[in-house]
Amino acid sequence: MLTRIGLNHNLQIFVVTIFTNLLARYTWYALLPLHLRALGASDLEIGYTFTAMTLARNIFSFVGGTLADRYGRRILIALSTIVMGPFYALGGFGRDWFAVAAALVCAEICGAFQWPPISALITESSEKDRVARSFSFTESAMMLGLIGGPVLGAALLKFCDIQNLMLATGGTLVVTGILRGVALREAPRKKSGTGLPDLRAALDANVAWFTVANVCLIVSFAIVFGPYFAILARDAWHNTDAEINLLWAAGSIAALGGVFAGRLSDHWGGKHVLGIGALGFGIGTMVWGIAPTWEWGIAPLLVAFFFSEMAIIAQQTLQADITTPATRSSVIGAIATVTGLFGGAGPTFGAWLITIGGNPLPFLAAGALGLLILPAIAPLQKISASHSS
Repeated sequence: MLTRIGLNHNLQIFVVTIFTNLLARYTWYALLPLHLRALGASDLEIGYTFTAMTLARNIFSFVGGTLADRYGRRILIALSTIVMGPFYALGGFGRDWFAVAAALVCAEICGAFQWPPISALITESSEKDRVARSFSFTESAMMLGLIGGPVLGAALLKFCDIQNLMLATGGTLVVTGILRGVALREAPRKKSGTGLPDLRAALDANVAWFTVANVCLIVSFAIVFGPYFAILARDAWHNTDAEINLLWAAGSIAALGGVFAGRLSDHWGGKHVLGIGALGFGIGTMVWGIAPTWEWGIAPLLVAFFFSEMAIIAQQTLQADITTPATRSSVIGAIATVTGLFGGAGPTFGAWLITIGGNPLPFLAAGALGLLILPAIAPLQKISASHSS
């Protein structure tokens, strides 16, 4: 079936494994802040936990990207996925918030090694004028996991707890990691020797401005799609655990529509579509944060999810436009590491904002950061086709 709709071999593997991994993870992930709170963490400690997870997810990305440029994408993707599994299982065994947080931070460190080579391999497995289309398939798989996971979790929580769902996630990652190692194929590309001379030249003004835009994106997402989604729903809207999972699923359905809107990047250009996505996300997030009840907040929540995913597809397409195959994974890793250093402050920044302005203030700040993406991407220029091939 996947072949009939035009997915190449690598994209088929990514679609299946991304969907499976996120289906398992999001049976419980939207409820993680409340789980940590139940284990004794304060709201500030929850913010610290998500800051540490965000930093871990990004700070080692440069190392992962460089290793992937040197030794290949497939082996690094497979090993990092497999090793994540035991750490999720350890999180399931944790009985105090710090132990759970430590296990999840270790899992995110492993994840940092896989995302640069995954992004690079998706790009390199795609035709030049169909990069956004390829990312739309993997993002659709992601969104379907984010939709199905919370719905499945809402049903499973009647029979088991979050700890058991974490254990199941760990086992799932080991299986999908083995599948990736066996089934993925390296795409032909020009290697860069040590990678260092090419990398120095690749880190140009385009990458600098793109990194600024990415910082705004990561910090804003770390706030609204991190702990404060659940905290706002519980403390301001008074939703139950199952209702919070279903709100997340509803938002992910809207985001699935944003995936297809993001495919316009192949025709309009990633820069223009990212600008539209950032504008819609920024405004939607601000209105979402000030809504007094979920009935008032559901519409802007859906708008924010829709445009956030549109922005993500455009961002990945634009990233392909400003990188070359020889150093692509290293540059992606460098961008992720730098943005992660700033983005990691998002959850803690949000916790501080709550203390001075209540639950709406983190959402207002996140929306403002979304709008700042517009001036950041204005100077970006696509590199010539001869260098990007």
